[in-house]
Amino acid sequence: MNWGKSKIGDHCEITSSKRIFYSEYVDQGVPFYRSKEIIERSQGEPISEPLFISEDKYDEIREKYGVPQPGDMLLTSVGTIGIPYIINADDHFYFKDGNLTWFKDFDDELDPYFLSYWIKSAEGYGVLYNTTIGSSQKALTIAALKKVECPLPPIVTQKKIVDILSSFDNLIVNNQKQINLLEEAARRLYKEWFVDLRFPGYAETEFVDGVPEGWQACSLDDVIDFNPQLTLDKERIKESVPMSALSTSSMVLDSREFTKTMSNSGSKFQNGDTLLARITPCLENGKTGFVDNIESPEGAVGSTEFIVMRSKRLNPYMVYLLSRTEDFRKTAINSMTGSDGRQRAQVNKIKSYSYVLPPKDIISAFGKNVEPIFLKISKCNRYCKELAEARDRLLPKLMSGEIEL
Repeated sequence: MNWGKSKIGDHCEITSSKRIFYSEYVDQGVPFYRSKEIIERSQGEPISEPLFISEDKYDEIREKYGVPQPGDMLLTSVGTIGIPYIINADDHFYFKDGNLTWFKDFDDELDPYFLSYWIKSAEGYGVLYNTTIGSSQKALTIAALKKVECPLPPIVTQKKIVDILSSFDNLIVNNQKQINLLEEAARRLYKEWFVDLRFPGYAETEFVDGVPEGWQACSLDDVIDFNPQLTLDKERIKESVPMSALSTSSMVLDSREFTKTMSNSGSKFQNGDTLLARITPCLENGKTGFVDNIESPEGAVGSTEFIVMRSKRLNPYMVYLLSRTEDFRKTAINSMTGSDGRQRAQVNKIKSYSYVLPPKDIISAFGKNVEPIFLKISKCNRYCKELAEARDRLLPKLMSGEIEL
């Protein structure tokens, strides 16, 4: 079935925000979002570098100009273009003019959720990309967006399409929440055993200068292999993992960002390794990942800005969980050198980080406790990927009318 098309600007108001100046930022107040924050929010990530305006300023803007309401849509419009975000009932923030375009006051012929799914489709993104201006940095203008034509099936059909696609998204969100809870449980257990030193049997263990009997004071270089040598077949197509695949808050690598390459350049790693971003601001923002579900057991390649960490005397889970601890991250950040904007963590300084090596039985017991958690996270992540792939296969067929509802 071929549906007619209509200009988006005929069915909603497309505008921007009131300009906020740097001098109007405050330490606490109402969150102020740029494209970066909307991207993080749409991906379920915590806001890594929050900005705020005062409650008084927000109230002034709301009274004079209005603020986004539930059902309105924001669209990233500079740099990383074409990522939509629908305002939820519990959202409370303002946003940067220029970076984000505001779609509001939709009429009864165009559903904002339908529009957001069309924008996510290959057709929709292609239309927006061809509408951009600029060479070094792509941008979408309000005037151009008003003229963009999108499919316009009957509103009842639009809502049916939204219901089908959102059912996949809801399952993905629920699995992502489960992943977050599982990882939090693993981090708490690591902290309890190896930071607070409340490991099994701690009450009966003698401590000397804060070190439990049977534990060995050493450095990280003694227990972790940094940037280990790995030879990959030059004739094999390999998965390539960019910095964008690393999360600021979760161990899970975003496989949607993976590409394929014949090159062996860059970092090299295998399942079970930990990837630590070494460059500013990625390190400060927390970009770290646990390598899992790489297709080839031989390994993969990735950004030259990764530090690869592999267990020598611990287990893979302990290496990752250590990399998320506050003290380790402070050490890595404090090791950074270089010019402003291009500072990098120094591996040799991280290697000298003081560590207390537990006995083998404690390491083994911890592994038995957390391995099921990591396996469950892996299973949930694979399910999310399968759901996303199924949704993305269905999306163009629903949008084009190939599947009748």
